[in-house]
Amino acid sequence: MLSRVAENLFWMSRYLERAEDLARLLDIGLYLELDAASPILDDGSAPVAIALNILGCHDAFRSAHATAERAAVLEFLTFDRANPQSILSMIARARENARGIQETIGVDAWSQVNRLYLHLGGQRARRWFQSSPSRFYTAISRSCTLFDGLIQNTLPRDEIYHFLRLGRNLERVDIIGRILLAKCQSLAEDLAGPDVSLELIRWTGLLRSCSAYGAYLRTERERVEPVGVIRFLVLNADFPRSIRFCVARCRESLREIAGGDEDECASEAERLLGRLESELRYIDVSEIFQRGLLAFLDGIQRTCRRVGEEIQRTFFLV
Repeated sequence: MLSRVAENLFWMSRYLERAEDLARLLDIGLYLELDAASPILDDGSAPVAIALNILGCHDAFRSAHATAERAAVLEFLTFDRANPQSILSMIARARENARGIQETIGVDAWSQVNRLYLHLGGQRARRWFQSSPSRFYTAISRSCTLFDGLIQNTLPRDEIYHFLRLGRNLERVDIIGRILLAKCQSLAEDLAGPDVSLELIRWTGLLRSCSAYGAYLRTERERVEPVGVIRFLVLNADFPRSIRFCVARCRESLREIAGGDEDECASEAERLLGRLESELRYIDVSEIFQRGLLAFLDGIQRTCRRVGEEIQRTFFLV
């Protein structure tokens, strides 16, 4: 496979996954703000504004806006073409990557990305967003999920499929880690008091932000609490959006691409993922809290960045 094609597949998949996750994050943020018992402060700690920190574009937003008002944050993260982390910008980059490899991913998958981009760039999308932001963000999430379904059900399990799966799952590791870092830090700072109901709402919101609430209730069979949430989102081996599950899928795809086996690593990226997968397999959630939750999550983020750099160096033209 050409290096250019592999890179387009990898990044198209990452951009679509990030756009889907951001749409869900903003939708849940709006829900939490409407459900909040106290006024939302304009200090960057509101559920919607936290998305700026998760995506690392808080400084860029502040340079263009004096205050973190909800409407300005939503506009910046949804439609602002000057912001590379907005939903529209990410879908545009995914479309640009897809346009050069239409014959590789298939007509249906290309058409899905193209339709989503054209819809977001039109006035109808603006009107829909203004009338019902929640329905608007849900539609974006479903459109990205539809693309993933087309890939899952139409592509042979060859290098094309595995570069797409590698990009999607590496992005999930990254974004779930970012969400946990930002939201757990906010929860630790804000929930020092005895307000149990607010704590339940916010941890439930964290699960919904990761599309994990229903699966958590079926799996954990207990009330929503920090230990259970972290165990499920970080260590669960069967949930498709847990960090452990996604790390294992990344490693499998790298092995299929490089032609390695279980006993040796064909690349530095596979070695890093293997070490992280082993740690996630054997560590207990209580040990994570003993080490320090934020420090543990930060370590996962650093590993994720290194894996991305090694994939770029090994498989793509630098």
